[in-house]
Amino acid sequence: MAAVLCATIAGPACADTVTCDFSGVAVAFAIDASQFAPAQDASDPPRRQITTVQMGDAAFSAEPFIIGDTRGFWTTQDDGAEVLLVMQPDGSAVYSDTRNVTPMTGTCEVLQ
Repeated sequence: MAAVLCATIAGPACADTVTCDFSGVAVAFAIDASQFAPAQDASDPPRRQITTVQMGDAAFSAEPFIIGDTRGFWTTQDDGAEVLLVMQPDGSAVYSDTRNVTPMTGTCEVLQ
């Protein structure tokens, strides 16, 4: 039944939730593959994909990406810091924040 709903409803209800653990720091975000579909008309302007990232008690907006089997997000924070999370197909992940010299490594899983 869920597959039928996802096939007929394009929106956050069909998004995959990615949950990650970086040495006790929890990070979660949603990514909906349908939002990366090509425009129906070539003259349509590019669409910016946005997700809300929950990191501990904090939340911020970021741009999700899917490149083959690799998933993640990136954003520039209000203070100019750049944040990037890259999750490999095996679940290993790296969270980089330009405010911190050493990136965090951990694992992620996709919940559907």
